Parts: sequence; structure tokens; C-alpha cells
Amino acid sequence: MMLQFRQIEAFRCLMVAGTSVGAARKMNITQPAISRLIADLEDSLGFRLFNRTKGRLEPTTAGVRFYRSVEENFLGLERLVQVANNIRDEAPEGISIACLPVLATSIMPLILREFFKYHPHVPVTVDSCSTPEILVRLQDMKVDMAICLAFPSMAGIEVEAIMQMNVMCAVPVGHRLADKAVVTPQDLDGENMIGWVPIISQGYKEELSSLDNAGSHPRHVIKTHTSHTRYAMVANGLGVSIVEPFAAKIWRNNGVVVRPFASDISYQYVLAYPGGGIRSELMHDFREAALKVAAAYDFGFDG
Repeated sequence: MMLQFRQIEAFRCLMVAGTSVGAARKMNITQPAISRLIADLEDSLGFRLFNRTKGRLEPTTAGVRFYRSVEENFLGLERLVQVANNIRDEAPEGISIACLPVLATSIMPLILREFFKYHPHVPVTVDSCSTPEILVRLQDMKVDMAICLAFPSMAGIEVEAIMQMNVMCAVPVGHRLADKAVVTPQDLDGENMIGWVPIISQGYKEELSSLDNAGSHPRHVIKTHTSHTRYAMVANGLGVSIVEPFAAKIWRNNGVVVRPFASDISYQYVLAYPGGGIRSELMHDFREAALKVAAAYDFGFDG
């Protein structure tokens, strides 16, 4: 099967414009030329893209399916054109970073502040999303780097550990546990607990095991996806929570007391890259900024 770019372009223009006249105008060619390109494309594909009834062109089911794939590839091509234009016009090269929402509001601003000391005019896109979404973006090479929780080895992704932190326990201001130096699993027996939606938390099983092994049975009244939501629920007196440490500094002045939690549960954070090992100078500098900030990060725990 030999598909020509001009045929694909004509098909896309016809789908977008809705008429062969409109498509011809977009491509700056004649209407008969559009018709020939579409007919040749249908011959090459072996199926009809349009039904022709009463002078109108209506996309077939096959045509709609084919258009979805064409559009995906054209978006990639348009991205290449944009990159080429930026290079030709010497526009600043941009970078795209994926990270967890809690990292986007805690460590990421500090990393960017450090990075911008050396590259103040480089545009940066911060893509805040869940770990599964981050992994997809890395494998599809839609981001240059990610900062996230550690994950099992995956094809097409390289990782570099940057820090490991034990989980903490968050309680509302004025709670009976707020004055304890260390909160134990036994302390949570009978408490209302804000927990993770199990499918997205790597530490969920460890949390439950630490409580079960201690004979502690809190009431899991709320389960949620994001760290900030857990902290917000605690701040509003809805329960206590075993939490990651990054958001503690943000919430300590907003109704939450954070204490060490007596368990072996910890979270490891990593820098992750699309596989291949080829990275620009900008990405090397961003990595250095991330490592520097991670090494000196102040979690702002209550003393």
C-alpha cells in the first residue's frame, strides 16, 4: 500500500472543511483535484472514506476511524514543524516536566527558581498528573523528565533516585494526638481515617498492614486520590491520615499538625526519563537543579 502525503492532507482538509470546495480552498487547489486525491486514497486503502449522496459527502464509519489516526499523526507533524520553526528563528528551546500534584506545589517551584538562575528565558511546561499518567507520558516521549514516586522497572523509562522519606501522621489542630512526639499505629485505633483510593496508592497495603499488625482498627471514613485532599480533610476535622511529607509545610499553618509515624513505611522519589540516554544541556541543568533542591529541601515539620 502506497499512501501519499498529499492524499492524506486532502482527506484531512475535507474532513475539517466539510465540503470539497472548502478543502480545495484550504489547499489552494481545484475541487476536481481534491476529488482525484480522495479517490486515489480510497483505491490505496481498499475502503470508502465517504458516501456520496445527492451531491454531499458524508464520512463512512471507516472514514471516521481513519481520520482519528490521521489527526493524531498530523498533530505530531505539526509539533515537528513548530520545533523546526523555533530552531530556525532561534526561539528558546522549551522543556516539559511531569510531576505529582503535591510535588508541583511544593518542591517544583524551588527547582524552577534554581533552574531559572541559569536559563531565565527558557519556557517550562509543568504537567501535573498521577503516577500512571506520568508513566504513559514518559513512554510516549511526551515529556522530557518526571519527578514522581518510585515504580517497578518499565521498558522505555530510566530512573534515578533522589530522596526517600518516611510517612507522617497528620491530625487536626487540637486533636488528642497533636502533642505526641511520635504517633504509633496503636494510637489510631478507633480514629476516623482519611485514606487512599487503593488502586492509585503504592503505600496503601503497607498502611493497612502496619495498622493490622498492631491490632489497630481505625474507621476509614474517606478515601481520596490526592495528597492535598487528604490534608484538606484533616484540616477540616474529618479525621486523621497517614501522609506523604511534602505537603506538610503548606498545611501546618492551615489547621494541620504533622507528626512522625512509627512504622517502616517510606516513599522513594525519583527522577524519571524517557529511555535512550540522549538528553539536552537544558535537561542536564534541570537535573542538577532538582538534585540540589532535593538535598536541601525543608519539609517544615512541626517541632
